[in-house]
Amino acid sequence: MNIVEYDPSRRGELADLLARVWGGSPDEETLAWFYERSPGRPASVLLAEEDGKVVGSVGFVFAVAELAGTEQEIAVAVNLATDPAYERRGIFRTLQAANEERVAGFGIERIFTVPNAASTPVLVGSLGWEQLAPVRVWARPGALRHSTRGVVERFVERDRRHSDRGSRLVRDTAWLNWRFADAPRPYTLVEGERGYGVAGSRGSLGFVAAATTDALRETIRAARGRVLAAAPPPSDRASYAAAGFLPTTRRFTVLAKSVGGQKLVAPHFELGDLDFL
Repeated sequence: MNIVEYDPSRRGELADLLARVWGGSPDEETLAWFYERSPGRPASVLLAEEDGKVVGSVGFVFAVAELAGTEQEIAVAVNLATDPAYERRGIFRTLQAANEERVAGFGIERIFTVPNAASTPVLVGSLGWEQLAPVRVWARPGALRHSTRGVVERFVERDRRHSDRGSRLVRDTAWLNWRFADAPRPYTLVEGERGYGVAGSRGSLGFVAAATTDALRETIRAARGRVLAAAPPPSDRASYAAAGFLPTTRRFTVLAKSVGGQKLVAPHFELGDLDFL
């Protein structure tokens, strides 16, 4: 097996691999947006080659998080894929370990992922990842009256580091616009006097991707869907409950690893942070 770095010339090969693994794949423009255009560090993506073709992929995208009162860069593992014809050869384990070492070389101390059934045994059993408290989904009926009040195409530049209440991602304006305004999937952006909100939808399900509490009600009214889902941070749950959200039995698993031996501290991830939906 040969391990190579992803670059724009490999987009088509990576898209083909993801199609073989999942029966569908992001198009090349989506890969370019996600891997190459982040306002922070470009993604770290390693590919495995065998028999002259790409047969494995492990990517890490980067964000800034507030963890225990300190801002630091974190990495999130995405698109962990192995060609079905090349499984059980240790490709994923080798590729993942190599990219973890590479990310550690950037000074990243903590890494996270939302695993699937295939990746979990390798990550937890072989590579030392730990399972965190799951992300619980809350839900409420969709808004009866749809509103476009405060809806904008892009967020304007202002201080958006709303991470002072607990550990969570730091969402500045550049990150918000990259993640939601520039995303291939459509989102509804809400601009308030003091806060912001982002809503999305998948079929009849709407969701709050990210929001500050002072823009929550405007975000709910701008969202579309018979049912709205959210994953509110602990410090904001009273505001979500007051807005009609209740906790459900639906949860997302999150795994984490400290690659530098530091204490494992995790941010709270909302539905738009890791694109759960």
